[in-house]
Amino acid sequence: MRTKLRYNSALVVIGAVLLSSSAVAAAWQGAPGQGQGDKAYVPPVVTEPALPVLPTRPMLDTDSYPGCREDYRKKKEPFDQAEAINRCTVAIDTYYRQTMLPYRQAMIAYQDALSSLYSTQVGANKRYSAATQDRFFQSIMAEHAASNPEGANLAAYRGIEAQYQTDRAYLADRFCFNTGCNGYPVPASVARVAVPENPDKPATKKGDEAKRADGTSPDAKCKRARKRGGALGGLIGGVAGNAVGLKGIGTAVSGLFGAVLVAEIACQLDEKEQKVAAEATVAVTKQEAVGATANWTSPTREGVAGSSTITALNTEPNGSKCLSITDIAIVEGEETRVSKRMCRTKPGEPYSIMA
Repeated sequence: MRTKLRYNSALVVIGAVLLSSSAVAAAWQGAPGQGQGDKAYVPPVVTEPALPVLPTRPMLDTDSYPGCREDYRKKKEPFDQAEAINRCTVAIDTYYRQTMLPYRQAMIAYQDALSSLYSTQVGANKRYSAATQDRFFQSIMAEHAASNPEGANLAAYRGIEAQYQTDRAYLADRFCFNTGCNGYPVPASVARVAVPENPDKPATKKGDEAKRADGTSPDAKCKRARKRGGALGGLIGGVAGNAVGLKGIGTAVSGLFGAVLVAEIACQLDEKEQKVAAEATVAVTKQEAVGATANWTSPTREGVAGSSTITALNTEPNGSKCLSITDIAIVEGEETRVSKRMCRTKPGEPYSIMA
């Protein structure tokens, strides 16, 4: 009897050990506990860093565009209108150079910054998921395309550029209308100045000067020219030569040299003096250098001399080149100093007074 009990007890112990081993093995192998069932493995949630902010988009200042297109209408005389037109042309050209061109360059740099932002901070960055990288790439490409010349971001630029081109063509046309270029006739109200009947005969004192063909003295004629054209030096109405309707100026000046003298000086000189003065201007324009000077001396009178000096040189957006020239004439100890602006549209063409 005792032997049988001991045998049964041994079986119970062995069974308990086996059950315990199975439980440990199941726990070790990651078997699901009671009531849990089978579940797929879920990786832990990883928080992505914030995406970088897009760079600030450049803005075009359209409010500062010069509104001077019709200002010339406030003037009455053609040469005054031409001067106002020239001022407005310079103003819109300055806006083009100092505002429009820098803005366009800034937009190109903005597009480069967009591309760099994705390639250096988001693309292939393992801290961002593939889906996040793709979404950011699409937004970058959309902004980049909108910043192309035909894109929505440059709508204001295209509008102001069209206005600039229209205004410049209009001002160029009105300039020629008031100066007699590009097929337009010379305005009839341009100042007219006569020369002496006998240019080889030197004048004596101012009170005893030789009369002109119309019975007036040269000094009186010059005073009238100044009164009608203001300070005629440099203005369209004061240009000497047939191109602007001045009578009596020698053909050597108007034919060979074009409109290169201003009336305030030309009216004080005889024909031969006008010729050497015009030659000095032509000579200095060929140097095309600021500070270049050409002197002249009267071949008919003592104490009459002058010079032409380049004070500024500019190249316009349309490719034309312009010179600012100061002319000086000394007649009987009295100095006359005037300024003029001479331009040419193509290399090799002669310079002529513009404004």
